[in-house]
Amino acid sequence: RGGPRRDERMSRSVGLVLLLWVSCVAQGWGPADARGSRVPRRGLQSRPITATSTWFTQCDNTIETRDNVTDDKGALCSRENLNYETGCCPSEFSIVGDCSRCKQDECCDTYAHCVSCCMGPTVNAQSYLEDPNAFKVLLHPETGKWSTKWEYCTGQCRVTPLGTWFENKYKTPHHFCYGLYPMPTNTEYTLPAQVKVEMGLRGESCDSVCSQKGMRCSAAHLEEINLCEVIRETQEFKCKYCKIKDSAGQLGGPAVQKLGNDSVFDGICLQEKKVHDLRCDREVTEAYNRVCPCV
Repeated sequence: RGGPRRDERMSRSVGLVLLLWVSCVAQGWGPADARGSRVPRRGLQSRPITATSTWFTQCDNTIETRDNVTDDKGALCSRENLNYETGCCPSEFSIVGDCSRCKQDECCDTYAHCVSCCMGPTVNAQSYLEDPNAFKVLLHPETGKWSTKWEYCTGQCRVTPLGTWFENKYKTPHHFCYGLYPMPTNTEYTLPAQVKVEMGLRGESCDSVCSQKGMRCSAAHLEEINLCEVIRETQEFKCKYCKIKDSAGQLGGPAVQKLGNDSVFDGICLQEKKVHDLRCDREVTEAYNRVCPCV
């Protein structure tokens, strides 16, 4: 009931509420003063959107973490001990550079511990920050460089595809890594102990590759290693792309195409699309290096 007039009044009310909200954000109202009055602070449009500029007065921190928080000094504390006015972890309730939940591979099982460890005195994160290959998105120089140690640690500790299998399953619970090339130790997908993954020279067949190692190629395991993740994991090969290729039997299995003129990537990783074309005796063109299961 009421028809168009009622709809028009409701639209005006919603518009007024939105206008008031935008006005408050533009003025940047800060926390209450000692008398309980809200006081304006410098407009947010002139400041980067961080935890400090939005909520806190002194410290930036990992505001999104659930149980623990790390501030921009590297101090880690429980969320209940965080000073919600300053955004800092009180010294009496925090640990600076807490690596207690991190492993030797530079990976931790919580984001807050990863950032704290990275910011702490036992990790030379400054050298990572200054490395010419330290980009905001791993192996992608077009994304730019980190500008501060805090920015590096909070960005690098986020999960990347290198910490997953097929980008839908973590390799390990310790998948928050602060190292320059975050490669968590795989604990979820393992090959049989007797299988050794070897990369051949250009054009070589897997029979030849394994024979030179005193082993033989196992055709039964070709499908198991026909994954870009296996190539990356076992060969420490930095793939620029992962291609699933229908080679019409020309590859015979997983392979790489090396890039000699790239300072960041090692090359292109290839999976054979048709598993019935997987063969140990297939020689490939000089453009490819086969990746082989030897037993």
